[in-house]
Amino acid sequence: MASAVALGAGLAAAPATAQQVPAPSYARGYFDRLPCVDRIGRCFDATIGGKAVQVIADKAEFDKLKTLLKELNDNVRDVYWIVREPVDGKVALDVLTRPNAMGLPHVGEEKEEPDVTVYALDGQDLDSEPEMVARQDVRVNGQPVVTQQETLTQDFLPPGRYAMAIKYLGRKNWDRKWVFLTVAQP
Repeated sequence: MASAVALGAGLAAAPATAQQVPAPSYARGYFDRLPCVDRIGRCFDATIGGKAVQVIADKAEFDKLKTLLKELNDNVRDVYWIVREPVDGKVALDVLTRPNAMGLPHVGEEKEEPDVTVYALDGQDLDSEPEMVARQDVRVNGQPVVTQQETLTQDFLPPGRYAMAIKYLGRKNWDRKWVFLTVAQP
């Protein structure tokens, strides 16, 4: 069973043609006037453990990974990003983000550290504890909804495959990347 734990964006324009769509060009929903609205991570860059998060530009590679991930954890979706080299488990939770040139006007400078949710895909046992958190993005009668999440109590990841949902929180808006990575054997 895979587990998930959390860590700590006039005139109407026509949609862009395929030649104008930034990578991943095969993804749905791109609109040049609102490039971050599909929330697939085009508007910020990230590193995990010091290694660059790269786009999966080839649709065939995306489709193959999508099939694999559906078997491993059906809560993981829209994984358009990958860390191609194995990451050291001691630094695998070091996630850094910054707006890119396309995203800066839409999401703004970073307001706070990214929200990161980790999905262990190979049955790794991650130490965590339940925590009550206020969800500022969901409100009832003007008040944030309080939900329970599992928060990591360890500062490393054991070897294996993972997916991470990285939510960039900008001063103007937000965007999210779903990333596939492998943590190396020590």
